[in-house]
Amino acid sequence: MNHVMSRMCTTPSHRTFQPPGALYALPSSASTSTHIKLVLKPRFRCCRFAIWPKVKDFICSLSSGSIVADVGCGNGKYFGVRSDIIVMGSDRSEGLTKVAAKRLLPAGVPGSHFSPGSSLRADVFVADALNLPFRPGSCDAALCIAVLHHISSPTRRLALLSQLLMLLRPGGRAIVRKRLS
Repeated sequence: MNHVMSRMCTTPSHRTFQPPGALYALPSSASTSTHIKLVLKPRFRCCRFAIWPKVKDFICSLSSGSIVADVGCGNGKYFGVRSDIIVMGSDRSEGLTKVAAKRLLPAGVPGSHFSPGSSLRADVFVADALNLPFRPGSCDAALCIAVLHHISSPTRRLALLSQLLMLLRPGGRAIVRKRLS
């Protein structure tokens, strides 16, 4: 984690934020969103492609032909774990759904993340996790990975969990993970 740590550079006249190895300095008066765009967003893109083992185990335990809702799908990294299930990814971020959509391109098309011969069965759309556009009981499974901590209150977190339960068919299963562990 040290390679992602930031440092504060202090001078008598002002303070500037400068990420390690950065070619720019961000004045301390800059907004948090500017900080995220300059520092965290590139880190997210390059470091969020690893498949979490417990999530992979969950996906691998599903029956062939399962319909899976990936709520808060981010960059769509779980779309290609299995080609014999259908994954419906949703995320509140239009930018992340665009990144995830690149995974849906046929192999060989510029921007595709899949190798020749892969047959991905997935789709992605923008949706609020607290108001999901799924029919009740329409999914065999749900993934909600590294999303819960983005929800602002315990009441809203319970509302998200209720949405996950709503979209599951009787006997359906969900995995909700806060972090890699």
